[in-house]
Amino acid sequence: MYLLVIKQLLIMLIIAASSFGLTKAYKFGKTEQQFVSKILLMYINPCLILSHFDLDFDLEKLKSFAFVFVLSLAVHILMAFIAWIFIRSKREDGQKDSLDCLDKMSVVLSNCGFIGIPLISGVLGEEGVFYLLAFITTFNIATWTYGYFLMAGKVRIRKILTNPNIISVILGILIFCLPFKLPEVISKPIKLVGSMNTAMAMFLLGMLFANFQKSENSSYVKRLVRVALVKYILEATAVFLLIFAVYRLFPGIKDIRLICYVVFIASLCPAAMSVSSMAVIFEKDESYSALLCMTTSLLCVLFLPLAVGLAERAI
Repeated sequence: MYLLVIKQLLIMLIIAASSFGLTKAYKFGKTEQQFVSKILLMYINPCLILSHFDLDFDLEKLKSFAFVFVLSLAVHILMAFIAWIFIRSKREDGQKDSLDCLDKMSVVLSNCGFIGIPLISGVLGEEGVFYLLAFITTFNIATWTYGYFLMAGKVRIRKILTNPNIISVILGILIFCLPFKLPEVISKPIKLVGSMNTAMAMFLLGMLFANFQKSENSSYVKRLVRVALVKYILEATAVFLLIFAVYRLFPGIKDIRLICYVVFIASLCPAAMSVSSMAVIFEKDESYSALLCMTTSLLCVLFLPLAVGLAERAI
């Protein structure tokens, strides 16, 4: 699996590199970034989610899906607790540092959709993506509760219930419970659109790299080092210990080994794109949020194969 992770990451990086060159050549800007991002979030991702639920009904698999959902909630709570302890800064005037909210979001919210889906699909196959959808559901809940609270100081339940990815998961479960598969005239277009996820997600990442605006803020380096240490050392260790305990305590759960790998890999994906989008909405430091996404993406390429290799020895 270690070599499969490296191979899949290299494939994704090649697409991102081609997007970087194309963006520089044709001077794609924020308008194009927003268009690609919205197409991914509102159309391609929901279709991909629906396509992975169009399977023959299996009660044991449905129980395992529910198990992943609960495990993913526990992982997000654990990551939020670690961020609360280790991501704390004070300004000289004694006030809270406004960038801490971006650091905490980067540690807790992973890019389990745009990066996680193509990565899990390439490494663990369609069954892996099926279980990843439970993690993505908890991610969306965490984004519009924990993430929104960090930014605005309140929670908006409506944002959770109307999120296209949450709606597609609910519809997908209903489809999975049907005694028949969707007719090909419906399922084929959904699968074709969903299959665009990997290329479009990497295209967006390449555009972000190409359009990054440099900053002279010297404190960024220290903050990035702290985020990297917390996310890829402390958090990775804590999540691995939790996953290892679950693997030992629940051997009777269907596909338990696959489930553990899916949750572990998803939690170690780079900072979510929503960190940058929320920074724009709430008028936080947009350049720093983009730098967080890019830095964790680069570190993911180096660290994730190593983490998976170590996990293979224990699970």
